[in-house]
Parts: sequence; structure tokens; C-alpha cells
Amino acid sequence: MLINLGCGDRYAEGGWLNVDFGSPYRKDLTVDLTSELPWLAGSILHVYLGHLLEHLTYADAGRLLERLQPLIRPEGQIMVVGPDCEVAQQMAEAGTLDVTLDSLKYGADRWAGDRHEWECTAAQVVDLLEGAGWTDIQNVGIQNVAAFWPVADRRPQWQCAIAARSPGH
Repeated sequence: MLINLGCGDRYAEGGWLNVDFGSPYRKDLTVDLTSELPWLAGSILHVYLGHLLEHLTYADAGRLLERLQPLIRPEGQIMVVGPDCEVAQQMAEAGTLDVTLDSLKYGADRWAGDRHEWECTAAQVVDLLEGAGWTDIQNVGIQNVAAFWPVADRRPQWQCAIAARSPGH
């Protein structure tokens, strides 16, 4: 199973199960990610979290990553993409930021739940994954994310892209 978790307005084709909770846009399944997850252990091959974790509290993001980890098959992988507010701040200071810094820090408020609960950085995502027991954690860089993953836009340099594996691999 391939899961696009927190799909928002980014519905992924090609066999992905698109999951969201508060978004008014198209999705295949509605799931409250702060509650029990509906999938069986070892049933997920790949899970993509695109601009999702920062919409949960930092603690809830960590708990979600803990609950996801046993659901991933041994050969599976997780890919987390999100804003890197540290890089965005540097880009803003250099005059090269292509969006507003506030929207990266706080979210766009396009629908209920489209607000950021914390200022995401690559280092924090790595810490969350480590704390949840993931292994082979790598900051791959947004331009290096394989085309297989349903990344909406690989151009903005202010995005972090962190890959990891379940310890059972």
C-alpha cells in the first residue's frame, strides 16, 4: 500500500491512497491522525507526509511517527517533506524567498487545520523520526526526492525532504 498522508489539496494518482482529515478537497479516506490508525502492521510499503507534520502539534507529530513505524513493511520507507523555516529565514534575509515567511511559519489558513502548530526545520523532523524509532534517516534535499514520491513542487529551496526506514528493514 502507498499512502499520501495529509494530502490536503494535493491528490496523488498512480496507486496512492490519499488520506486527510480537515481538507475540503478530494481524498480517498478521512482519518484523524491523532487517533488510532486504520492500517495493519506491515501493510504499508511507502508513506508520504507532504507538508503535514507542522499542522499537528510537535508532540502529536512525534506520536504519529511512532504509530506509523510498525505499519511499514520491512522494505518500505517514509518520506517527510515540509517547510524548513531556518532555511526560509536565511533566504528571506538574502532577498531570495519566493513566498512570504509568515505563510511558511504559520500556514495559509485555507481551511480548518491549515495552520502550522510549530516552525518546522529539517533538524526537528530528523529529531522526531529518531525519537519515534526510525532508522537510516537522511536529509535527501527536495531536488533529490525520486519522482515516485508525490511531491507537489520540487523547486522551492525552503523545503526539507527527510527519508527514513522502519527498524525492521
